[in-house]
Amino acid sequence: MKNIIVTGGSRGIGKCLVENLAREGHNVILNYNKSEKQAKKIQNDLKEEGIVIEIFKADVSKKEEVKKLVEYAIEKMQKID
Repeated sequence: MKNIIVTGGSRGIGKCLVENLAREGHNVILNYNKSEKQAKKIQNDLKEEGIVIEIFKADVSKKEEVKKLVEYAIEKMQKID
């Protein structure tokens, strides 16, 4: 089991990665910037399957927001793979 952050995880390829990795049993943090509604839907859909993921809003083009995302991930998962 890996601890994974997926940036852009609320749509497209990122969404597929989040869903597949979570279903494989990995700990996943779905990072989004503008797509909160989609991120929450993915989180809720997976929860209905008994799978828990975290979501976190951060603009990865901004250093301080990336720092907060990493700090959150370490707090939740102790490390990032």
